[in-house]
Amino acid sequence: MRYTGELPRSRYPWKEIPGSSHDVLLSRINALGEGLSVLDVGFGAGHLARRIRARCRYLAGIELDPEAAREGASFFDDPLVEDVVAGLSGPWKELFDVIVAGDILEHLPEPGIALTLIRPILKPGGLLLVSLPNVANVTVRLGLLFGRFTPSDRGILDRTHLRFFTRRTGRELLQKNGFQVLGETPTAMPFELALPVLGRPPLAAPVRAAARLLAVAWPAMFGYQIVYEARSAS
Repeated sequence: MRYTGELPRSRYPWKEIPGSSHDVLLSRINALGEGLSVLDVGFGAGHLARRIRARCRYLAGIELDPEAAREGASFFDDPLVEDVVAGLSGPWKELFDVIVAGDILEHLPEPGIALTLIRPILKPGGLLLVSLPNVANVTVRLGLLFGRFTPSDRGILDRTHLRFFTRRTGRELLQKNGFQVLGETPTAMPFELALPVLGRPPLAAPVRAAARLLAVAWPAMFGYQIVYEARSAS
């Protein structure tokens, strides 16, 4: 049984936006130093891998889409083209210091299965980094107010999402599957993806600053995604 749908990774480009989930994940990994063993779950075209390759002694990845995997595979020591749940069993050369599941669990019908498989391949004290879209974001709430809950090609209501999470239910998902949540970072709303002019000077800096302030001040309402840092609870 395949536990993931077809995910055309070309639809999910790297977001060069300060405060985005990609920016937060990269910052967390960079802060851990060098000589890391890292597993990137759903590596797509290898956008994260090419940015962390130099600090990894062992870099492995899982990707379902063969076309995207061909683009990203060269950055990995062990690139595995496979369904997420099937792929987590490896075989891997060693346990991991860090496992990244960026924008992945919401695509799985049973994300708890993946989390159960992740725990034994993390080193003791190893770090799990997860990003999940926040379905309680103000844009979704306003849509519901006017009777709209319309799937789209990307974003919080991406039509390939099988599960939806709030800040609280994302935390509960991790806790129920044996993880201790160490931190939660709400990401800024990417206004410039909807209106590209907002990503250009002179508007880019104040718009990005305002988006980050809103996310920090009211994560449940203005957080676009939540990045969780977790360790195995046992």
